[in-house]
Amino acid sequence: MATSKLDRFLAPWVFVLTGIVFNILSAVITHYFIGLNNDRIGELDREMQNRQVLIDSLWRSRIEIERKEEFFLLFLRDSASESAVGPDYYRNYLQELVTTHDLTRFQQRVTTSDTADPRLLLELSEAALKAIIETINSTYFETLELQEARMPLERANSRLFSIAIFLQVTGLILVLARDLRRH
Repeated sequence: MATSKLDRFLAPWVFVLTGIVFNILSAVITHYFIGLNNDRIGELDREMQNRQVLIDSLWRSRIEIERKEEFFLLFLRDSASESAVGPDYYRNYLQELVTTHDLTRFQQRVTTSDTADPRLLLELSEAALKAIIETINSTYFETLELQEARMPLERANSRLFSIAIFLQVTGLILVLARDLRRH
C-alpha cells in the first residue's frame, strides 16, 4: 500500500504538472513583477534625464549672465554708450533678471534707478548667479535621490530574475524527469 501512494506521488503527470506550474510562475515573475520594476526604473531614468537637462540649461544661463555682466560693464564704462537704445536695453535686462530669478528685493532699485549703476548690475548678477547655483545644487541632490531610489529596484530585479531562472530550470527538469520515471 505504501508503494502505491509513493507511485501516485511520483507519477509522471505530477512531475509534468509541477514543472508546468514552475514555468508559469517563472513567466509571471519575469513579465509582471520585473516588468513593473522596469517601468518604475524607466520613470526614474526619465526624471533623472529631465533634471540633467535642467542642470545643463541652468549652467548655460549662468554663463550667459556672466557674459552679459561683462558686456554691460564695458558698455557702461564706454563714454560713447550714451545712445537712447543703451539705457533702455540695460534697464530691460535688469528687469529680466529680477523677474526670471525672483529677485524682488531689487525691484525698487531697478525701477527708480535713473542712471546705469554698475553696482546694481553687479549685485543683481551676483544674486542671480547665487539663485542659479542653489537651483543647480538642489536639482543635483534630487537626481542623487532618484539614483538611490533606482538601486533597490535593480537589486530586486536581479533577485527576481534569479528566482525566475531557478523556477524555469527546475520546471524543465521536472518535465524531463517524467521520462526517467517511466524507465
